Amino acid sequence: MLGGCEGYKKITYLQTPQPEKDTVYKPGLILYRLQPADILYVNVLSIDKNVTELFNNNSGGSGNSQSMGGTSGGGGSMYFMGYSIDKNGFIHLPVIGDVHVAGLTLEQANKDIQKLAELYIKDARIELKLVSFKITMLGEINHPGQVTIFNDKANILEAIALGGDVSYYGNRRKILVMRATEGEAIKTFRIDLTKRDLLRSGEFYVQPNDIIYVEPLKSTVFRMRLTDYTSILTLLTTVITTYLLVYQITK
Repeated sequence: MLGGCEGYKKITYLQTPQPEKDTVYKPGLILYRLQPADILYVNVLSIDKNVTELFNNNSGGSGNSQSMGGTSGGGGSMYFMGYSIDKNGFIHLPVIGDVHVAGLTLEQANKDIQKLAELYIKDARIELKLVSFKITMLGEINHPGQVTIFNDKANILEAIALGGDVSYYGNRRKILVMRATEGEAIKTFRIDLTKRDLLRSGEFYVQPNDIIYVEPLKSTVFRMRLTDYTSILTLLTTVITTYLLVYQITK
């Protein structure tokens, strides 16, 4: 009973002081910069169909085509036509050749590839998408595991929804995010889902390869141990009852 008395404020998302007023929030979006091992879908378009086919040889002969099991159709098919960024930060495109994209935003990479394509095609138009946008959900989440997101501006609430929401035993005030940064360093920070100020923060948005860990409530440990304590108590009472019964009979 004591372990189950969790306050209303501990489980309510994006709380605001009363009385509540309509407010416009403008989160500080931090643009993702491409890193080695990211997979890009690159499509060079032109009015001339033959030229388009020449610049989009996505058969995988270059060794850059990647696939990911468990995806099918729609955005998932892009994995089969994607180009993996190598450890030096380059992708190898047909005709155009090696293009350095690591450290660039998607918009910057698109412009660089556009300039190179225009050396060959006057009416070139580039389609560029990041198709390796996956995150890992761990801890007190209803459906933990790895999920793929087909949205460049996915936020933490969307990520939590993909994991089936925080479980009854999860601490919404302590969501640990582990994020890979340039130079293979790992940045960690915590998010409080009960604070509406989160909507203004750049941490509101998730990034590719984020690991999101939902910590358990302190009462969760009590509940888990309570089962063990109950088993031990039951065993002791059974032994004592049996002893007293035998003692009465023999007496």
